[in-house]
Amino acid sequence: MDKKSFQVLELLAADARLSFNALARLVGLSPPAVAERVRRLEEGGVLLGYRVELERDKIGLPITAFLRLSCSGANFQAIRRLATELPEVLECHHITGDSCFLIKCVAPSVASLEALIERFREYGEAESSVVLSTVIEQKPVIEAARNAL
Repeated sequence: MDKKSFQVLELLAADARLSFNALARLVGLSPPAVAERVRRLEEGGVLLGYRVELERDKIGLPITAFLRLSCSGANFQAIRRLATELPEVLECHHITGDSCFLIKCVAPSVASLEALIERFREYGEAESSVVLSTVIEQKPVIEAARNAL
C-alpha cells in the first residue's frame, strides 16, 4: 500500500459517497487512475464495502448492550449460528479470557433485550452490560494501519 492508496482509503472512510472525480482531485490523480486503484483495493480484500450509518434511537433501537458469554466447546457452533441468525446482533467476537464470546447487540426495549439474552443463556453463562453513552463507534482503522507500517 502506497501513500496514495492510504489517502484514497482515508477519504472514503470519511465520506464513502465521494465520486471518482472528487477523489481524483483530492489525491492528485486522474479519475480513471483512482477508479482502478479503488477496484484493486476492493479485489484485494482491503476495501470490503460501503455502509450506511443509522441513528439507532430514531429507528426504534435505543438500547445497545454487550453480552459476554462463557460456554463449553460443544456449544461453540450453535452460538455462532445463533449470533449470525439474530438481526439484533451487530457484532460477535470469539475472545480470550474468562468469556468465550463478546457480542454487541441492540434492542427496542429492556424486555426484548432480556429475551435476547435468554436465547444465548441456552448455550452458556451470560453477563451483560447496557451502554449508557458511546464515545467512539466504528472509528476508521486507517490511521492505525498507517502507523503500523
